[in-house]
Amino acid sequence: MTSNVLLDVGETLVGFRPLAYERIREILKDWGYDRTPKEVFRALVKSMGKSNFPNEIGLNPVDLREVLYELGLPPRGEILKDLQGNYFPSEWYLYDDAVDFLERCKSEGIRVVLVTNATRRMVKVVEELGILKYVDAVVASYSVGIVKPHPKIFWYATRYSGFPVIHIGDIYELDYLGAKRAYVDGVLLDRFNFYDDIKVRKVRSLKEVEMIE
Repeated sequence: MTSNVLLDVGETLVGFRPLAYERIREILKDWGYDRTPKEVFRALVKSMGKSNFPNEIGLNPVDLREVLYELGLPPRGEILKDLQGNYFPSEWYLYDDAVDFLERCKSEGIRVVLVTNATRRMVKVVEELGILKYVDAVVASYSVGIVKPHPKIFWYATRYSGFPVIHIGDIYELDYLGAKRAYVDGVLLDRFNFYDDIKVRKVRSLKEVEMIE
């Protein structure tokens, strides 16, 4: 394993429920448009990947018209109105491979820096889940004024991690491509096989990271 790790939070270490793409999918189903979870997720993150600067709470702005366009759906005003709303999760939990991975890093002397597009509240959630004791620093979009995939957020993180370093995250458009733009090697964590068509350095679980040379 590499000596230093930049690590995403949402759906990498911490699971959120409900997820934004799940809620969007349910609303579209109510309008008679049935799309797969993968289709909605990929349309949503493609829109997110076009943003380099956060909205007022620190997250990637999303143009819902673009999401509908990517899904081949009409950007009708009534649908857009229904899609507007609060997509904050009401539940959060640690993935079952998260603590084992963090403990392994700590035992092997690997520096871990969290790099997350997150609000102040979500960073507090990370603290409540008890994983800050495993990390050397947290670089969050709400505090630095930029979001992944902007390369600068990764550069900030490497000030704490040093080199050599890899970045592990679950969104190709934000994590893998963002890290690449910052000249940081990326590992795509594809828990739900949403990126089966993307041929990059990829794992399905944090347990598999130990197999990466």
